[in-house]
Amino acid sequence: MKIYSYKKGSISYEKNLIQALDIDLEKDKIITLVGAGGKTSTIFELGKEFSNLNKKTIITTTTHMGFDKDFILIEKDSDIKRIKNILKNFFLIKVGKKESEYKVKSLDFDLLKKIILLGDFILIEGDGSKNLPLKAPKDNEPVIIKETNLVIGIMGFDSINKKIKDICHRPELVSKLLRKDLDEIIDYKDLVEIAQHENGLKKNVNGKYKVIINKVDKEENLELCKNIANLCKKSNIDVVFTSYR
Repeated sequence: MKIYSYKKGSISYEKNLIQALDIDLEKDKIITLVGAGGKTSTIFELGKEFSNLNKKTIITTTTHMGFDKDFILIEKDSDIKRIKNILKNFFLIKVGKKESEYKVKSLDFDLLKKIILLGDFILIEGDGSKNLPLKAPKDNEPVIIKETNLVIGIMGFDSINKKIKDICHRPELVSKLLRKDLDEIIDYKDLVEIAQHENGLKKNVNGKYKVIINKVDKEENLELCKNIANLCKKSNIDVVFTSYR
């Protein structure tokens, strides 16, 4: 992953997300990711970084995540002891409640609160987007527990210059938020509007908040990223840019 931050008027390359997001290792213990496509890959990247620091890190969801063989499936309080034992030998685990052969879902809240106490860092996927790069949340989204210390909103740079109806999850809500028709084009200012809007990525956010714009896959786009970051700064929003290319 390539990671860039905006500091002192310029785009700078960063070694890792912890540094780029200025995550406080003492205070930002529970981190919830919301928004559009890229949440899961970002959670796994953060999880790897924390585990490399020998921090016991638990990945879970308050909505749904894709199921794979690495998930530890738990249903009841008696499963807590198993999680404790696994964390004696591993710094990174994924925990959820099985929903289907393809998905895990949120733990019951009382059980989630107990799981939270077992890790140094808890990374929570709190939103869904069907892998599309831009969205606006519906009434019951996102699901951010009150214990969250940091919310990270995710959106895709690849939504720029695409039609709302073609690129957005819940396009009708994005259209309403931006006051644009479904056939209109997303521009970089629209990303900033969604990032700072109380019915956009900031919905249900009551504390520390950062934004990641992913899929900045061409270096020539970094100049446009500077414009985005400048506008975000006016709303006191720190933004980080990432790419897997």
